[in-house]
Amino acid sequence: MDLKSFPGLKIGCAVSGGVDSMVMLDVLLKSGADVGLIINFEHGIRGEASVGDSAFVAAHAEKLGIKCEVVRLDTPTYAESAGLGLEEAARKLRYEYFYRLLDSGAVDVVATAHHVDDNAETVLMRIFRGTGIRGLKGITERKGFIHPLSDMTREEIMHYAADNGIPYRTDESNFDTVYTRNYIRNKIVPVISERFPGFEKRIMRLSMAAREADDLIDSLKTQCSAEPGGAVSLPIEAFGAHPAVVKKSVSDAIRALGIFQDVQKKNMEAVIGLAASQPGRRICMQSGIEAVRESGKIVFAPAMRSAEDFSYAFDLDGSYAANGRVYTFSPTEAIVPRLTFDADKIPKGAVVRRRGEKDRFRRFGGGDKTLGDYFTDIKYPVRLRGSVPVVAEGNRVYMVLGVEVSDEVKVDGNTSRIYKVNIGEERNE
Repeated sequence: MDLKSFPGLKIGCAVSGGVDSMVMLDVLLKSGADVGLIINFEHGIRGEASVGDSAFVAAHAEKLGIKCEVVRLDTPTYAESAGLGLEEAARKLRYEYFYRLLDSGAVDVVATAHHVDDNAETVLMRIFRGTGIRGLKGITERKGFIHPLSDMTREEIMHYAADNGIPYRTDESNFDTVYTRNYIRNKIVPVISERFPGFEKRIMRLSMAAREADDLIDSLKTQCSAEPGGAVSLPIEAFGAHPAVVKKSVSDAIRALGIFQDVQKKNMEAVIGLAASQPGRRICMQSGIEAVRESGKIVFAPAMRSAEDFSYAFDLDGSYAANGRVYTFSPTEAIVPRLTFDADKIPKGAVVRRRGEKDRFRRFGGGDKTLGDYFTDIKYPVRLRGSVPVVAEGNRVYMVLGVEVSDEVKVDGNTSRIYKVNIGEERNE
């Protein structure tokens, strides 16, 4: 990596105390980079050994005159509560902290000590778990992060440490083959290296080729569109592309929902099958996501939980939360289609509630029909019908909030109080 490409950037250097990160720190400083912060994590896993590593890093930072933040984490508790392994939990906690530093402007970039051997181990681990092109890309660059040792092997790093007198600590847990990466590093890699010495750099070339192929596919994918209720969608036309492009479009739609694991093969095949199915069909995917075939598109959304019954007295000054939205009412002089109504036509005793099976609705300028038939007519998403709030008295619906007002409460020449439905995002404090 060309270390001269970071002039003027405040670099936060992640240092564990091990040989890789200590060499990275030395390489950065000798290149003239502006290392303004050293970041060390005490993960709460290895007891006094881990505490000793943090003390070593803090003392080294003080000797260099560089500010050091030792971040103490309770990784075991977080891993248990989140249902994650210790490795993945520790990684998530580290990156959450890195992003806070980047967002706050405390640093411009974060340097991590990933190198050629790390990339090889990552690719092997993903192959064994079953991966596609994205996984073969290995350790990729992401915005806000740099890998100054990305061109160096572990052997080269050890030689650099010896030649330059770099002090470091040895993490004994690196030899514990209970952890997947350690098993690959200590058991599998030596066997491969014996037969294919230097294979790590050849895997790096594979990763570079995979990145180029993935970039090409990425340029051909269909971007997902935002949908109500925190969902995203892909048009049916997107599923007529080359299978590799279709899979990329689906994978990125899932990632837009915050799910970053590779889409499982059986789920990908099921989603592709939805494109040829009838509207209304749905499948459950990983991580609480469902895919629903709707008219002209497939929608990806957090699986809807059964909507709880609610019923509140209708009040023009009230505020009503449902389906991630907040609905309020305010006086207005402007007519807004589907949102403005005659406040005096709302009968006394009206309530705000979720839909009922026997509800009826008279569409604005249209006929009287069941609310279910109305939803079908306007192609309102099936997944949202059970939780959309309505203003009703008995089985008579006067407003489907945020969707339409009934012909029975429309504004006309005799209206003296025009009110408008306001729709906001629900906030969780």
